[in-house]
Amino acid sequence: MSKYQYTRRFNSIVFLWISSFLLLLLLNSSFAFTTTTTKMAFIDKLALVLVRNRQQLVVRSKGKTAFFTPGGKREKGESDEQALCRECKEELTIDLVKESIAPYGVFEAQAFGKPTGTMVRMTCYTADDFLGELQPNEEVEELRWVKSDFSREKLTVTGEMILDDLKRKDLID
Repeated sequence: MSKYQYTRRFNSIVFLWISSFLLLLLLNSSFAFTTTTTKMAFIDKLALVLVRNRQQLVVRSKGKTAFFTPGGKREKGESDEQALCRECKEELTIDLVKESIAPYGVFEAQAFGKPTGTMVRMTCYTADDFLGELQPNEEVEELRWVKSDFSREKLTVTGEMILDDLKRKDLID
């Protein structure tokens, strides 16, 4: 084998090795990217968007500073309607009239008080009718009716999104 053939063969082997290495690197980084993005944590919640006199009802849990839209997580085997009714009974001491429950919208944002990247997906409903009197229970310290100018610093990110959406739809002042 001549020096020319040897050099050419060596260059081919080096080229193949570098190409393979770069291909593996590329595949590995896109795999890492895919797995990181698919591992994003979502907290799935339901909420009641209740509007009266062009104001939205928000609640504040005991010992907390932020206000949120009333609701919570489904328990195993619960439908959205069942979970929403249970959460409203627990937090607001009311019984929703099931026939009055209607979808409002879905909002996603960084979960309040959770590590960065933990998202909350809040499926919201309205209910035009309920039985009982709105009162805070042992979990909730305060109920408050708010307008669109309510301090954003006192709301969760999803709370801000819902308030903005209500204002955009001209449902609150």
